[in-house]
Amino acid sequence: MHRILIIDDSKLIAHLAKNILSKRGHEVLLAGDGKTGLDIAKDNKPDLILLDLILPGIDGYEVCRRIKNNSTTADIPIIMLTSKAEHADKVQGLEMGASDYVTKPFDEGELIARVNTHLRIKVLHESLQEKNRQLFEMANRDGLTGLYNHRYFQETLFNDFQRAIRYKESLSCIMFDIDHFKKFNDTYGHQTGDVILKALGKLIEKLMRRSDLAARYGGEEFALILYHTTINNAVITAERLRKSIEKHKFKSEDLILNVTISMGVASYYHPDIQDAKTLIECADKALYKAKKEGRNKVVAF
Repeated sequence: MHRILIIDDSKLIAHLAKNILSKRGHEVLLAGDGKTGLDIAKDNKPDLILLDLILPGIDGYEVCRRIKNNSTTADIPIIMLTSKAEHADKVQGLEMGASDYVTKPFDEGELIARVNTHLRIKVLHESLQEKNRQLFEMANRDGLTGLYNHRYFQETLFNDFQRAIRYKESLSCIMFDIDHFKKFNDTYGHQTGDVILKALGKLIEKLMRRSDLAARYGGEEFALILYHTTINNAVITAERLRKSIEKHKFKSEDLILNVTISMGVASYYHPDIQDAKTLIECADKALYKAKKEGRNKVVAF
């Protein structure tokens, strides 16, 4: 069943179309003017809209334009209902973003055929979008931890750094890795090591702000991008993350393991940091210092 919105000031035409579509199992919403139609479209996200061009107040052309210019409704297919036979009127509607048209008084078979065609197209479009989203995730996510991968982190940080320079925004990078991770693998096996990495990935996602970005940089090393975050606030975030991981109990079959991490933090703006590559290098230098100073700590560049 699909949800279809009919925007038409003619009650006769609207109810005729509603009866035809309801018999096919569709849920039908009615609006008698452009403003009401726009509100219903925004609130209910119909699968398809039948839109009369001649309406009181806001005409059908303007309704079509507003629907297509709104990101929340832009993908809804629109079939124009028009009693006008002039070629120019149909062209104008199609140029506004309508997908098709039906001339009133419409034939029931034609109406159903055109509605079914555009509903099928919408379903295929949504399926393609979902497959593209899945492909994007597969290409940019680390298969074990679920975090973004090294390549995506590098590309994103490069773009974000350019934006930070342009708009004079604070941007911080945190590099960290698991302390003595080789011992976990040597003592308990690589399978247990993978369990820790996977659990750590989930924990990081839970603890991070949704607006920030977390990635597996390689092996047991991770990287974070913190947006609109100064060095002081980045250190606070890193310390909170370090403490949470230190307290967390990592479980692998009958084992309960404790994990600590060492963290290096660097931020733009800093006089020595003029590009994304240097930002990573400086965060990595701070991480190296944290390891050298005994691990399980946060060091700022």
